[in-house]
Amino acid sequence: MSQLPPPGWYPDADSRYQRWWDGQRWTDSLQAVPLSAPVLVAPRNGLATTALAGGVVAAAIAVLAVLTATGIDPLTVLLMVAGTVVALATGVPALVRANRLDPHVGRARAIWGIALGAGAILIVAAAVTFALVVMNGGSGGTSA
Repeated sequence: MSQLPPPGWYPDADSRYQRWWDGQRWTDSLQAVPLSAPVLVAPRNGLATTALAGGVVAAAIAVLAVLTATGIDPLTVLLMVAGTVVALATGVPALVRANRLDPHVGRARAIWGIALGAGAILIVAAAVTFALVVMNGGSGGTSA
């Protein structure tokens, strides 16, 4: 003889209900299928990650350009400016979003992205200024 399932609530033919099995037979007792608890998803802030990545790229290229003394070739400047634009353009909205989220998801990444991007643009500005001074022979723009 086959063993019968234990008593309990089992899915009914109508998937909205469960029917009671008493261990021997199906009863007329029905109950609605219990609603599952909502799945909580942690908030994310992808803009903050993008800002940090842009800032790291811009700062890394700026530091490498200074350390290798490659000068200010247009590609280096373009890459630094592009990284800075990405860092600042995504970092500010990411910071605003982080301040609205609880907990402040991505706040540190957004701040670091903004800081690194701003630092890179300062390095670009200093390098361009230095190059202009060197190209002008340090004359300071005055002529005799």
